[in-house]
Amino acid sequence: MRRLLLSARQLCTRHPVAVGVTATFLLSLLLRLLYLLGAPDRTWPFSIFFYGDSRFFHTYALDWARNSPAQATLPYHPPLFPWLLGWLYQLLGEPRGDAFPYKLSLAALHSATVALTWAWWRRVLGTGWSLLAAGLFSASFGWLILSTTYSNEVLYALFLSATCGLVLQSRKGLAWWAAVLLGAVMGLGSLTRAEHLYLWPFLLASAAFARDRQVPLKPQLVRWAVAVAVSLAVLAPWSVRNARVLQELNAREPGLEPLPELTLVTVYGPINFAMANNAHATGGFTPDLVNQLGANGNLDAANPAQRHLLLHGYAEGLRWMAEHPGDAARLLLSKLDRWLNGLSLGLGASNFPSGLRGARPPVDVFVPESTWLKWPLALLLLFGAALSLRAPHRAFSLFTAVLLHRLLITLAFFGYARGLLAIFPALLPLLLLPLQVLAARHPALARRVPALASAAMLLFWLEAGVLAVREPRSFSASGTTDRTGGKLIQDDRVQIWPKS
Repeated sequence: MRRLLLSARQLCTRHPVAVGVTATFLLSLLLRLLYLLGAPDRTWPFSIFFYGDSRFFHTYALDWARNSPAQATLPYHPPLFPWLLGWLYQLLGEPRGDAFPYKLSLAALHSATVALTWAWWRRVLGTGWSLLAAGLFSASFGWLILSTTYSNEVLYALFLSATCGLVLQSRKGLAWWAAVLLGAVMGLGSLTRAEHLYLWPFLLASAAFARDRQVPLKPQLVRWAVAVAVSLAVLAPWSVRNARVLQELNAREPGLEPLPELTLVTVYGPINFAMANNAHATGGFTPDLVNQLGANGNLDAANPAQRHLLLHGYAEGLRWMAEHPGDAARLLLSKLDRWLNGLSLGLGASNFPSGLRGARPPVDVFVPESTWLKWPLALLLLFGAALSLRAPHRAFSLFTAVLLHRLLITLAFFGYARGLLAIFPALLPLLLLPLQVLAARHPALARRVPALASAAMLLFWLEAGVLAVREPRSFSASGTTDRTGGKLIQDDRVQIWPKS
């Protein structure tokens, strides 16, 4: 035994990163497996706590796996996640009433994201605090949900993490290989969530703010330009496909104003902006504006009123905001509040300390009834962002740039709790920075706090293990039902609570 312990210690000393990556991956995957085994929805293609676009992803993936694309339709959803799901359907076989293998595969993908993120977190947080961050990422109840269901956030978090890791590496100069890889990652991230493409200005501003002044500027500008060009090259095949589809749609309705054929990822920007900013908007997703325009609430490019929003949605939304500034300001606050709900989700399979009673807003993740947790965490986040602007912590300014990008996207469009969860690779360092600075004033605390907190995190693994060997917990749900079968409309708001 002593020899075994000695060998393990030598392995950790010689290969600390490899050991840490392996350990974080396995521990994260174990927790997700235990969570799935104890969940009543483990075989469903969606989760009790998140429905989102799972139906679309499943249908698209089936068509892709069968190589039988449907009739040309508007490029509304980014394609990469349903392609990944389709590849899983090809590899594991099409679903036969059991989505567990695909959910476990997505759990493994997210576990790899946790491991990758920990690897570059070490550079800014140090080993102890980065292990705590990895534990928080692994045990996050929001991420236990998103990483075990059909959610494109599980793929997006991987690309955002890789983006942050590569940009951090460029502080002392962006190497040619890193420029090409960064461009590829940014392109793939944009094919997962279209707004990722608009992260470029924030990355460039962060790199300029935090760069080493001894590194020559002109060669770096060339390499950053190459990175942007590579990201556009990655998008080019999908953009060409979009052009063909939009040409076909324009040809079907020659009497209507033509849709723009140059679309890098999706066409949803204008119409989403209009749906997010009008008299009936709530701050979250609501399709009321489109529903009022006919076509049974479905998006139809041949519908003149809907086509007008596809083309001029930004102008319509801005016009409403200019005419109703008070209502627009209240709507912005509602969007911010809904977005910050992502901080109200706790840890472990029981969502400690927020609990499992709450609601699932339309196209969003579960939000607990008790949301008090978001306010102290939001304050901590503000402190972290402020500290990142100071010279000793300038590396953290990258995370503030990512946070600002997501904040502006939220204020322009919809307030999603999952939108905050999606930026966890950048969010957690900002949350931990004030605690790290405070602990650094007391050297004993600086070593003990992250170690003790990381050890305490293992209680969530123990809890998940206990729940996994019991009968799955049961939940009740209520919400709007359809008129024919009396079934819950999953895209609407659904109240959820555990059965006693």
